[in-house]
Amino acid sequence: MPEYRAPGVYVEEYDSTPKTIPGVSTSIDDAAMRSLVESFEPIIAVAQPDWTGSNRSDPGVTLIEMFAWLAEGIAYRADGASDARREALLRALATLSTLPCAPACVPVARPNFFSGRLLDAASLSAEQDYQREMRRRHNRALHGYGVVSGLDVDIDPNGGEARIAVAPGYAIDPCGNEIALCQSVKLRLPADHHEAFIALRHWERACDSAPGPDGPRPTFIEDACIVAVAAHVPTTAIALARAVHEASGWSIDARFMVPRARSTTDQEEWGG
Repeated sequence: MPEYRAPGVYVEEYDSTPKTIPGVSTSIDDAAMRSLVESFEPIIAVAQPDWTGSNRSDPGVTLIEMFAWLAEGIAYRADGASDARREALLRALATLSTLPCAPACVPVARPNFFSGRLLDAASLSAEQDYQREMRRRHNRALHGYGVVSGLDVDIDPNGGEARIAVAPGYAIDPCGNEIALCQSVKLRLPADHHEAFIALRHWERACDSAPGPDGPRPTFIEDACIVAVAAHVPTTAIALARAVHEASGWSIDARFMVPRARSTTDQEEWGG
């Protein structure tokens, strides 16, 4: 779970190389994997109804099997949990595996309101989704993605351990989401690696729960961000810097190209 660091800002720090657990096999038997795959497939069918390549040779099935293998490792740590919690775990993992950016050419429909129409939660959510998707399309088409301003990354010289300092700033991620980092954050660098990427990604956090018909439900969704030090940068994140460890210690790779979104000033300079 990301660690809260400032309003709307959370951090994830580097995970060291996984270590095997004595006496525990790192492989998954075929029966367990098939069971997990069968649990994933109906969830994927709901999340991606247009996917029809469900035969064994389809690359999508291979991806599902890979996620089943990963899920088995997590489920092992949750051994003894209730069936309801296991199902929630599978749904969460399936959601993580099906979160690409929305295609740019798919038609967008907005709700049509009229006197006498029932306004339920789904209608209001659809209105929000329309406005948010149009904002994302605007950002992707007119500004691109990357850092808009700020978000400079430096090595923090204070303290005994190597730390990264990320300055406040503003960015647009590859999906078109706007990300604001309003306060400088610091993260630890790995002690047993020679390279690390500093990444920024958009994150939605459910908060302020209230009683609902089926139990507690969040009353707000916070548009937050996660700053992470990791071995690889997710496709929906922005790489802010690359840190390298040499004999003299950690430093920021000056040759690393940070993606830059086009601000209004940039467009004027480009003649836009």
